Amino acid sequence: MWHKESPMLSTDILKKPPLLVHLVFHPESNSARELAKNIHLALNDDPIVQGLRIPTVFCKEVDSLLPPTDQQLDQAQRSFVVPLADTDMNLSDDWCEFVADLWQSCETSNHRCVPVQLTEDAWPLSPDRLGTVNFVRAFTEPQQTRTAFIIRRIIIELCRYLHGDAVGDESPEAPTKLFISHTKMDLNQKPKVVEKLKAYLQVDQPIETWFDSGDIPGGSVFTKKITEGIQDSSLLCVLTNHYASREWCRKEILLAKEKQRPVVVIDALTDTEVRSFPYIGNLPVICWNNNPQAVIDLVLKETLRHLHTSSLLQQWQQADDLIFTMPPELATIVGLPTPATVLYPEPPLGSEEILILEKTGVTVTTPLQRLASERVLKGKTVAISMSESTDSFRYGVSKLHLDATMLELSRYLLVQGVTLVYGGHLGSGGYTEKLTELVRTHNQFADIDPVERIVNYVGWPIPLSKTQRAAYKYIASLKRVARPDDIDESLNSDFTEDPDFFSAEKSPEHRYAWARGMTAMRLLETKETVARIVLGGTFGPTLKTGADGSQTEKWYASRIPGVLEEIMASVEAGQPVFLVGGFGGVAAMVVDILQGKDREEMTWDYQRNAPHAEAMRTLYKKRGDNWQGYDEMITILRNKGIAGINTLLTEEEHKLLFHTRDPILMASIIIKGLGEL
Repeated sequence: MWHKESPMLSTDILKKPPLLVHLVFHPESNSARELAKNIHLALNDDPIVQGLRIPTVFCKEVDSLLPPTDQQLDQAQRSFVVPLADTDMNLSDDWCEFVADLWQSCETSNHRCVPVQLTEDAWPLSPDRLGTVNFVRAFTEPQQTRTAFIIRRIIIELCRYLHGDAVGDESPEAPTKLFISHTKMDLNQKPKVVEKLKAYLQVDQPIETWFDSGDIPGGSVFTKKITEGIQDSSLLCVLTNHYASREWCRKEILLAKEKQRPVVVIDALTDTEVRSFPYIGNLPVICWNNNPQAVIDLVLKETLRHLHTSSLLQQWQQADDLIFTMPPELATIVGLPTPATVLYPEPPLGSEEILILEKTGVTVTTPLQRLASERVLKGKTVAISMSESTDSFRYGVSKLHLDATMLELSRYLLVQGVTLVYGGHLGSGGYTEKLTELVRTHNQFADIDPVERIVNYVGWPIPLSKTQRAAYKYIASLKRVARPDDIDESLNSDFTEDPDFFSAEKSPEHRYAWARGMTAMRLLETKETVARIVLGGTFGPTLKTGADGSQTEKWYASRIPGVLEEIMASVEAGQPVFLVGGFGGVAAMVVDILQGKDREEMTWDYQRNAPHAEAMRTLYKKRGDNWQGYDEMITILRNKGIAGINTLLTEEEHKLLFHTRDPILMASIIIKGLGEL
């Protein structure tokens, strides 16, 4: 059963996330949509490595192209709203007033709104209400640097926002001080990094620079001024040939680490360094390539990461924890009172580093390491139904959001000891590949090989070659589900026991064979698991983007939408189903059905448009196979009701899970429920 003291149940974890960025654009503006995706990517680094991860959400889209009735700014403790204003938005009075409403809501709360002007005609949108508001004038920037400029300004304003500064304008005050740590011995030596940085910063950069001894007033106490300068700054270390030999350069690095300040290192070495300074590691490093802007961008991003990470870790903090926004090292934990516990951001240090740090008597841990030590769900095998949503745009999210949430939620479950089971295609960039790479970063504390924790059911007729088996041998456990007994070459010569790929759209018989194979896989998967988690899922035609960028419309290949078939299999087997509805798709469709709302997509009139659907249904009836209709499925679901599909959750927990997009809250509710099994 559930451990009452688990941090996943703490009241802090169940609070709203500390920050959410709302990216608002007109649905007909493809350029603004692509810009929003690029902003999301810039604010969210690879989940496998340490980096910046700030959640974003788009505007919900409707067929009428009108703005949503409510952007729900109170989804987070702080919302940062970025309207991407362009000609499409300006031409719609409804959208202009919507942006004005957002601005007003932010003005009267602790949220913030920073409009970005993408075209010359996109200001002021609403003259009476926004005529005195300065937009970020992105349209004046050259096209080739415009996206980078916008991302930079958003990061700057986010830094100022989290610092608690006033709302920005076109001449914003510095979001951070920049302490440039360098040795004067190399100032006049090529590549003259400091000189180029100073010249660049003096042009139009919104950073207050604070140099070392050269900027200390005469008569001041040198040590005191250096310490004061570092403790509220981001430090930029210019690593040149003589840097490590200078006492005050070394002290500046140690002071910055002691004060938990953001630090970035510029590698500008041009010759042999006889002895490198051992405590200059454990930091982001950028090679000097005569590009000051790249350096400043990295400093700003690292500053934002520190600010946001501190807020995130406070959600997990226990009474005696010390929060570190950088991974701990000997230089930062020696001297701490023992016993002490340092809580630092994901991913965990390697076991070889942890062994050394443990000799100090200080415990170091990440939130997930702490969860892994409990392992309250060890041995539980859980089916996951997660795939792209047909209508994610209606929920203000994209495939980028869905993919990131799938990985994050899976990571929380894995470290609790769950074995994840799913059915699907194997391939480059697929869920298996991303998930197992994520697991590798945590397997030093999982004490089980990843192959035992991830199970992929490969249903007939999905090809499974020896090459694939070998490639996944140490990554995931592959379970081949055999061809149904009554499907063979007598129906079609393609239907061999181990076929090459064939498309379900080739003929009614091919669609029928695919459907039967997928049903067999899903029934076996349900039988061998104890619960199912559902996120997304396609229920109709979905645009698929190929490697060359081309887009084609694809339907599902099963008898009914695959995720829906998995839900029905679990419901009819009495298996608890956790529905995460905030990303749309089948999960949200079933939530609507359970709450009494009819959905067109849950009718035969809609689904009969899938390739060969009518002829496939005829084959089912002709061959005596069970055909469960949509009306029957609706009746089963509504007879079960919300409580009936999962008795492990309260009504309030179900509703939270139906709507949240916060992976921490999702994991808290799901893990609590699974702990009751």
